[in-house]
Amino acid sequence: MMLVVSDAAWSSSNADILRREAAALGELAALQLDPCFAGVGVPRGDGRTVLVLPGLFGNDFYLQPLHRWLRRIGYRPASSTLSINAGCPDRLRTQVETGLRRIRRRHPGPVALIGHSRGGMLAWAIASRLQDEASHLVLLGSPAPAVVAAIRAASGGDYAKVATSPVAAAGRQSLKLLDPDCTVPECGCPYTDDLRRDLSVDTRILAIFSRDDQIVTSAACQVPGATSLEVRGTHSGLVYNRAVYPPVARFLADS
Repeated sequence: MMLVVSDAAWSSSNADILRREAAALGELAALQLDPCFAGVGVPRGDGRTVLVLPGLFGNDFYLQPLHRWLRRIGYRPASSTLSINAGCPDRLRTQVETGLRRIRRRHPGPVALIGHSRGGMLAWAIASRLQDEASHLVLLGSPAPAVVAAIRAASGGDYAKVATSPVAAAGRQSLKLLDPDCTVPECGCPYTDDLRRDLSVDTRILAIFSRDDQIVTSAACQVPGATSLEVRGTHSGLVYNRAVYPPVARFLADS
């Protein structure tokens, strides 16, 4: 299915954003040359499951470098199973959770979660359901904190408030096309309940964001009381950014 955004939504400034985001390919190339990507100089993992969730319109394919690195340093990366992260978040969360339950039957124990952009909101919802079984939550350029705060304040979780207008417009259009009956957050579905629920005090949170991000504002990514890290680079490239990998390894290893 092709998602079409009106020409008016894509101004010259938005085209410039897309050109900047293309630099993520350079970030991937730089990562592959960095010793940390080979596991050099970073702490080893304990074999726990790490669920990795893609951003808006993404799937598990673009996250494979992160998956390979997690496996290389001693974790068990788990795929989201999503063909595309778009549409009703309650439907998506249910799908991800179903796959995670199958993995946890084979490999019980605490779970760490990593969510990129919109994937951070799904990761937050799942962590709230897992409670103390969610050991770590890593948010990469994710507006989850702002959306959670808005939903808890009963002012809605409009992505337009934290993302550039073309991204917000595309997200709304995909929701209408894929799940026309979904009215999140007004629907009051289990997903909104998940975001309203407090995370376990045992769930440690790391929020990483870029000062150069042209998609999601850095203010929307910060979690009060949690560990925050600002880096340089693109929004899309946060999953490849070599400045991200060592802090994530240290965070996951610090139980």
